[in-house]
Amino acid sequence: LHGVNKRLIHADTAVVAAGRSAGTCPNAPAPRMGDDKNSLPVGPHFLESEWVLWEHRAPDKNSKSYEDNMAKLCEVATVEDFWRAFNNVPKPSQIFYDGKTRKRFANRSVESFSLFKKGIKPEWEDAANRTGAEWFCRKMFPAPQLDEFWRDLVLGMIGETIDPGDDICGARVVDKSTGTRQMYRLELWFK
Repeated sequence: LHGVNKRLIHADTAVVAAGRSAGTCPNAPAPRMGDDKNSLPVGPHFLESEWVLWEHRAPDKNSKSYEDNMAKLCEVATVEDFWRAFNNVPKPSQIFYDGKTRKRFANRSVESFSLFKKGIKPEWEDAANRTGAEWFCRKMFPAPQLDEFWRDLVLGMIGETIDPGDDICGARVVDKSTGTRQMYRLELWFK
């Protein structure tokens, strides 16, 4: 995925991946051009699908179910919304176990982040996931590589460059570390 979504990586030059502009999405306003006739359309740049960013917290004594530990962080519908959210959520390497300490973010310990299409919860009990599958990679990644893989995976999803058949429901990055062993998991969930 490295390099696939360079257009989405820089918000100041953002145009939805695969050459689609805001004017090609259903219900999106026609693009406005900047002063220069060669400039990119002025935002907002609508995504083909809306997405929800979730946080999965470590269970505590009050948790009764998996869903008790999920928290919806935000919804994104445009490239600008995505970068506003993504740049203000800690990177996995900043809060996952680093081989020395289990870190806390604010008042909680976070075990994973998920980005799923709006209307689909990041749990197998959701109707869209119930008969689906997942692709995953479990490995000890160096911190910068973990962050880069997570970023590139979500950019591929929201930019619709890795899912021409509209089969992807979402993705997760999970801290699977145990004892003193660092282990992380990247997951891609399908219908």
